[in-house]
Amino acid sequence: MKAIGVRRFGEPGELQNIEMAKPKAGPGQIVVKVWACGLNPVDYKVRKGMVPLGFSFPLVPGYDISGTVEEVGQGVDAFAPGDEVYYSAELLPPGGYAEYNVTGADIVALKPVGLTHLEAAAVPLAGCTAWQGLFDRAGVEPGDVVLVHGGAGGVGSLAVQLAAWAGAEVLATAGADNLEYVEDLGASLVLDHAEEDFVEAVLEATQGRGVDCVLDCVGGETLLRSFQVLADGASVVTMVPENLGALPLEGLAQAYFKNADVHFLFMQRRRETLDNLARLLERGYIEPRLEEVIAFDAARLADAHRRLETGHGRGKLVVRVADA
Repeated sequence: MKAIGVRRFGEPGELQNIEMAKPKAGPGQIVVKVWACGLNPVDYKVRKGMVPLGFSFPLVPGYDISGTVEEVGQGVDAFAPGDEVYYSAELLPPGGYAEYNVTGADIVALKPVGLTHLEAAAVPLAGCTAWQGLFDRAGVEPGDVVLVHGGAGGVGSLAVQLAAWAGAEVLATAGADNLEYVEDLGASLVLDHAEEDFVEAVLEATQGRGVDCVLDCVGGETLLRSFQVLADGASVVTMVPENLGALPLEGLAQAYFKNADVHFLFMQRRRETLDNLARLLERGYIEPRLEEVIAFDAARLADAHRRLETGHGRGKLVVRVADA
């Protein structure tokens, strides 16, 4: 089968066509014909060797997959050949930049009815991260005030929609070109991260009370200053691993005196979360936002990786692996 990957860690230009054997389903596994694969920052981090998980070469990234079940292994009764599914693939086996993918059936869910494979492939990692951050970690409820940093990105765009669906008031930060876009997603106040002091603006918008949840997709100074806008009993959830060990005592003291929770979120692959998202997607409460569809070509994927590394985007980049 055709795949696109790297034979050594390095820059985007290392991505190349690779011929690989079609995988077979072992016990508890399924083989999926990949129609579409969503791109995420973890793709370039794996390509560069930034994720220390003992990868072997050739290395095929791609961790958001939508496709059709081709084969089921022993003990799998939740799926049958022909079922349309979507999921976030595990990091270690070959990923979704390939015509076929083998995965444990327990992390797979039926594709939301009414979504194309391209749309479905934009959801799993970002959607599960947003869901688990907002609801499993922060416990967001109706009437809460939620601040989403990076509201235009893959995780942020779904987090804004999910928080609004849950009945929260949503504040967000974004780039100047994306302010109206994020407002359209459901945010009541969107702040230009480069031009506006979000601490001052958030405290003014909440009449000094602060927010019940900060969902941080940016990290760095943005995360550190977020401790200044916490309401009593608030939660801070960051999914930026570069923040590990970077929190100064001042920030932690602010969280302590606000009785706040601080969570470092590494998304858990759960069928239950995908099923929850599918119900909302099917009813139109949330929708995936695609920035661009990328051809299944090594040079085009290399260009897409370069864009990912800038950290600036609107919605998701998705690879059309096959024509459905």
